[in-house]
Parts: sequence; C-alpha cells; structure tokens
Amino acid sequence: MITAIRAMFSSTIGKFLALAFVVLVGLAFALGDVTGNANFGGIGGANVAKVGSEQIGVGELRDRARQAYDQARQRQPGLTMAAFVEGGGLDQVLDQLVEGSAFDQFATDLGFSVSKRLIDGRIADLPAFAGVSGKFDQKVFENFLRQNGLTETQLRRDLRQQILLEQLAAPIAMMPRIASGMAQPYAALLMEQRRGQATFIPASPFAPTADPGDAALQKFLSQNKAKFTVPERRVIQYALFDRSAVPVPAVTDAEIAKVYKDSAAQFAASETRRFAQVIVPDQAAANALAAKVRGGTPLAAAAQAAGLSASTTGDLTQSAYAATSSAAAAKAAFAAKRGDVVGPLQTGLGWTVARVEDVTSKPARSLADASAEIRTELAKNKANEAIVDYYNAIQDAVNGGASAEEIAADRKLQLVETPAILPSGRAPGQPAFTPAPELAPLVAQAFQAAGEGEGHIATLVENEKFAVYAVKSIVAAAPPPFTQIRADLLSEWRFAEGQKVARDKARAIVKAVEGGKGLNEAVAAAGPNIGSVQTIGGRRAELGADGKPVSPDLALLFSMAKGSVKTLEIPGNRGWMVIALNDVQRPDPKTIEPARVAAIAQPLAPAFGNELIEQLAAEAKRRVGVTINKKLVDQLRAELTGNAPVNE
Repeated sequence: MITAIRAMFSSTIGKFLALAFVVLVGLAFALGDVTGNANFGGIGGANVAKVGSEQIGVGELRDRARQAYDQARQRQPGLTMAAFVEGGGLDQVLDQLVEGSAFDQFATDLGFSVSKRLIDGRIADLPAFAGVSGKFDQKVFENFLRQNGLTETQLRRDLRQQILLEQLAAPIAMMPRIASGMAQPYAALLMEQRRGQATFIPASPFAPTADPGDAALQKFLSQNKAKFTVPERRVIQYALFDRSAVPVPAVTDAEIAKVYKDSAAQFAASETRRFAQVIVPDQAAANALAAKVRGGTPLAAAAQAAGLSASTTGDLTQSAYAATSSAAAAKAAFAAKRGDVVGPLQTGLGWTVARVEDVTSKPARSLADASAEIRTELAKNKANEAIVDYYNAIQDAVNGGASAEEIAADRKLQLVETPAILPSGRAPGQPAFTPAPELAPLVAQAFQAAGEGEGHIATLVENEKFAVYAVKSIVAAAPPPFTQIRADLLSEWRFAEGQKVARDKARAIVKAVEGGKGLNEAVAAAGPNIGSVQTIGGRRAELGADGKPVSPDLALLFSMAKGSVKTLEIPGNRGWMVIALNDVQRPDPKTIEPARVAAIAQPLAPAFGNELIEQLAAEAKRRVGVTINKKLVDQLRAELTGNAPVNE
C-alpha cells in the first residue's frame, strides 16, 4: 500500500472521521467524512453502487477519486494517479462513499438528526471559508465551492453526515476499558519470543553485464512505466501584491478633528485611584476597624485581627469604583487625599473601610496634543481597510472569470511565470530553479486547482501578502524520452534480471529445507554469492519500540507458523531473503501478572473500539443493502490509470 493511502486510512475510526480527504480538499476538519450525496445519479445515469435507497454514480466516484488523489499528492509529492489507484485509493474512496451513505440512512432510521443551525455553525467555523479579516466570507465560500465543483447543497449534506457520524460512531470508538480476561491473550502474545534463521541472496552478483538492446529496454520500460514516470508538472503564472502595492488615502485634519470630538472623554482630564479595602459585615465592626486603622494599625493587620482580609483594587476611575461599590462610596473615596482612610461606607456587600493608596491624575489633551496619536491610528485603520478592499476587488475579478494575466495588467502588478514544476517546487527541466519559500502555499494550491487558466488567490502571509495566480499549463505525468533515460533503464534492467536469479535461488533453498535439509546445508548447496545464515528473533513487544520501524525479516518471522520457511523479496531489486522459524515461546495467559495485563489492557481499548466501529459499519450496510457494479468500477479503474474510458 502506498505511503499516502496508508497514512489516510490507517484506522477504522480514521476512515469514518476523515472528511477533508475525500470531500472538501484542503479543509482542516477535526473529524472526517465517509459521506456521499443523497442522490448521486452519475453521468449518463450509470451507477457504480446502490446503497439502500441511494445511488452512487460513476461521475461522483470519479470526481471524488480525483479529489482524493489531489489531497494524497500533497502528502506524497510525485504520486501518480496510476500509483494511487493501484495502491487501493479508488477502492478506499468507494468504500467511504458506500459506508457514508449506509451510515447516514442507518442513523436516520435510528432517529438521529442534525439541525440547519448546527450545520451553519460548522460552515462558519471552517478556516477555509475565512476572508482576509479572518472571519467567514461569503465570497470566499462561493469561490471555494466553484473551484472544487461542489454545490452548497452537497456541502451541507456532507456536513450533515459528518455530524451524524460523530453522534453515532465516535462514542462507540471511545471504549473506556476492556476486561482483564480479554486482555490476557494479547498480553501473552506481546510476551511471545521467537527464534529463527535468515539468509540474504543479493541480486547484484547475478545481474548480467551484457546490453540487451533497445527493443528489450523499450519492453522493460513499458512494463515498468510507473517507475520511470516523471509526475505531473505545472507552469504557474502569478503576481504578488501586499500593502505596499495598495494605495492608502491620506488622513485629513477633518477626520482627526472628528475622532477627537467623538472620543472627547478619552482626551479629557481624568483621575484614577487605587485602594486597599476591607468589607465588613456590620457597621459596629466596621467602625472599630476604621478607628484602629486611623490610629496607625496597617489596614491588612487590622483586617487579619478581625478575621478578615484586605484586598487592593486596580487603578479605577470614579465611575468604575462606583460600579463595584456605590455612587456615594465612590464620591467619598475620590474626595479623600492620598493616604486617607475612608469609611465605613455602606455598599451592597456590607460596610467598606478603604485607604487611598495612589492617585493618578491625567491632564486634558488638546486637539494639537492628540493629533499625532489619532493620525497614526487612522492611518493604520485606513491601511487595513485598503488591503481588504483591494483583496476583495481582485477576488471579485477572479470570481467574474478574469485571468491572472488580465488582473496583473489591470492592477499594474508584475506577472511571473515558473518553469514546469512538481508539487515540491522543483523543476526537473531546470534543476537550478528554486521558488522562494514564501510561495509554498501558492504552489500547494496550484496543484489543487481544477484546471488551466482559472484565476485564484493565495495567502502567503496572513493579512499582509497575497498572490493572484493561474495554472498556465499542465504537463501530464509521463516517462522522459527513451534516449534520455537509456542508461538508467539499462542499469535497472540488469538489476531486475539479477533479481529473478536471486528469486529462483531463494525458492530452491526453501524447497531444499522443506525436503529435510537444514538451512545452512541448503544455502551451501545453492552456490556462491549468497550471504551466511544469521540467527534472528526477539520478543514481539520489542517490535516497533520507541517508534523504530520493524525490519521486514522480523515482521515476516512474527507472522509465520513454527517450523515453516518462507521467501521475502527486498524492494528495489536488491535481492531476496529466506526466513526459517525454528522456535516460538509464548507464556500461559493465566500466569501473567495482573499489573502487566492491566498495562496492556489500557492501550488495547481504542483497538476494540475500532473493531466495534467496523461491526457497526458492516451492520449499517447489511441493514440498508449494498450492491456494487464491479464491472463499471473496473472500467473506471482502467480510465483513471490511462488504459480506457468508462462506457457510460
């Protein structure tokens, strides 16, 4: 299974909660989608599946597979559609569409529902629909739907099904714990020890040295086309714009005067005070405490002696202090001098005794004094408004069908054209070309764009720098010219031929061992250029410890039956291995310490939750009924890999 597909479908709950992968390419959903639309119809009425009362059309599956491929390519640059399909990508997308539709109908039959208001909230919260201000933008929303070939109805159906899955499947997946009796066999399995032997038969010593000629190499290329294919490349036209490109109106004296007038309170003289205070439940106790403080006892000490505690306010205006006490208390407190003891004053919470700790007076500021500050703030606001307006104007032009070239000319922006580049930004035809790091979002989006010539906007630096761009041309994935790669083909052909010899020797060794010979004897009889027999093994729990990858030979050893011998191909035509399993030691589950079983039970719980989800998915499909048109699916598979169109 290819890396990108394995990453996206690594767990059951992940399959059901991965909306961004299949449906809305590029959206950062926290949970995901297995959804299809309520009525898929398909192009020409051809349907690849019937799920309950719904149909999944071949056109829908084709579009979703292409969207899934585009998303997978962002994770694994250089991935071709053929490799994606051959790696199981098309089947996974179909499974998700079928299971999503089945879950939707199943949940609805059980009485689950989703309100329009909840879906509205989900749409508003999605960052992909945010404009330059960071908030939901209807124009961005509509542009996204247009670029991805979606309608608002489809999006709402997808979100509805996502929420239904959260309601139905997510709680089941969160299995809190499993019984120790269920965990014991797994504990025994993890403690299992295995010992075996292995030998390596390299391909290189058996690789022929002769040149087979162009005909043989052409045939080898046709058989290994995917290996030599250069992934799709795109030529991108773009024009950058930022705040420096946007004209900002000058701040006028009249605007400054208006702000000064409208914010008169801000520039008027003001006074703030900070108080230490104690709130006492009754007046008599408050009088006694106030007298003690006026006699020289610190307020905090007097409060502590009375079983109370003192607090200190922040710097407050009279109105702010009145809001926390009373108007009369605030008036008295602001009439006192610094260091004076005020009170007792009756407030809503009791009787307050306060001490004026600090007084800060701020003189009034004239228009002349405040002009510079107001001008700076107005200039900042105007610059923000200008970039938003400029961005929206370009977005409107894009939505109206204007090309990046037309917008650049109209706005007098410099139009730049890249060579044919890969998703990584590398240009195979121009090795020296390196795009600026800030262009990474643009390149990523350009490889998600629907096709050639369509204008788009990419954000390079949030609220600061942007690019209007278009894909000028698309260079389809294909091998380079034969003459250009002949030397590489010859080298690969030689290793492939050597791999065949290594395979035959590995099979001969296995046959000899199965006939009764020991592995050492069988290896010696197989001839020279074969590695010595090595002892391999370990404890199952040690596999993948600390995140380290499990070697292929150990992975095979721990999946074999005792006494068996198997071959293992090493990728890249590097050779073959022969693995023999000699001994397996697994403890009795009932003899394992309870603490060890409990430690294993905890991480096992999510796995059991995933199994329950699988059973739930199977039950949903069983109840609604699923029929797959395998012939049509195979036709679409051939079309996507470039072999034949679908007969719809």
